[in-house]
Amino acid sequence: TSLSSDTMSACKVGSDKEPNSVPGDTRTLKSQLLEAGASMVQDFTPVKQICAHLNAFHVYANDPTRCIEANHYCTHLTEDVRQCLIYDSPGTKARLIGIEYMVSPRIFETLPPEERRLWHTHEFEVKSGMLIMPTPTNVPTSAWEAAETAEMHDIAPIYGKTYHLWQVDRGDVVPMGEPQLMGSFTTPENVALACPGGMDELLRARDERFKVDYWTKAKKREGIADVPKHPGMSRITELPELVERRNAHAQLHMEGFIRAALRITPGSAARVAIKSASVFCATVLVWEHVVTIQLSEGPSMYPTFNPRGDWLLISRMHRHGKGIEVGDVVRFNHPSFVGVHGAKRIIGMPGDFVCRDQAYSTGVGEQPDMIQVPEGHAFVVGDNLPWSRDSRNFGPLPLGLINGKIIARIWPPSKMEWVQNTMKPAELD
Repeated sequence: TSLSSDTMSACKVGSDKEPNSVPGDTRTLKSQLLEAGASMVQDFTPVKQICAHLNAFHVYANDPTRCIEANHYCTHLTEDVRQCLIYDSPGTKARLIGIEYMVSPRIFETLPPEERRLWHTHEFEVKSGMLIMPTPTNVPTSAWEAAETAEMHDIAPIYGKTYHLWQVDRGDVVPMGEPQLMGSFTTPENVALACPGGMDELLRARDERFKVDYWTKAKKREGIADVPKHPGMSRITELPELVERRNAHAQLHMEGFIRAALRITPGSAARVAIKSASVFCATVLVWEHVVTIQLSEGPSMYPTFNPRGDWLLISRMHRHGKGIEVGDVVRFNHPSFVGVHGAKRIIGMPGDFVCRDQAYSTGVGEQPDMIQVPEGHAFVVGDNLPWSRDSRNFGPLPLGLINGKIIARIWPPSKMEWVQNTMKPAELD
């Protein structure tokens, strides 16, 4: 019986069905019990570091007419380096088909020219809506999409180096042959080479399965900045002999890691760890990019907030002053104290004229001199003027220090309320 098939589709798209072409006997109850017992006592620390599930498509570097759906389960080693295990599906019997490393532009710039040609970009995948983070169960779609869009800002400029060892798209029932260098799609024309129907045909089944729409995601990502192109990166199509030489060079480097990964991933504990890590990462993304909470401290915003004991809901979608208006209460990184957050009300935006009253005074508008708030800054003061250290002390606040807008008090229950903008434009006769 042959272990491979000569027939293959142009692009292999995953499905909800578990793969049934892996050879071997069905796992017995004894094996399952032994695995369960072993998983309770062994240390799966490397797998537990997985914190992101990304879904996209990889294209063969030596054959741009072939591509395959890839589910990435990624770990962040540092702010500049990530590593991902690539599976053909997100199911319990998913096959480990490859691995991808990702580095920041500053790391990529240090690589020699020959090495750079092995790496690909993610900009088109991100901006086109092809690259997604599937929504976890029980997480509101709107909140997750906001967090996903924020994460895509970070992924767009990074570079990836990918090798696949298991060519399931051609019917291989076990990994066969040499590792294959993979790339990413960079234009709609590249997509059409592998899938004549273009993006619509390529992503239709995937989007239905994950209940997403790539076009909607693309519209939400229009604000992502263009990524500078570094010389020497992969062009997807290269001379077959060059690719073969590189694949052979990478084989020894890859085999040890993949064998180790294959040993630790099949167990039930690993699957639980991946799911738990996904939930944890979803929480972190929402916490960092959508909303967070913080306890009020200090008298500067009394009576709006109590000096201590009020829990405040903070929108993280207003970072860097986005969507902020005069009268809003914002949280910011304090310009005078490292690691300290401040909360103040904005009384002047860029271009506005404000009176710079004496610090800690109760008077408002008593000083004859006025200042114009410079571009990229805001003038902030506390509601409790004599007890507030604010722009009267440290001057206009850079908008870049604003890390959220306080939108509600959520505790104690008796004082639960939305934070109101108490400053209204003056009506002139």
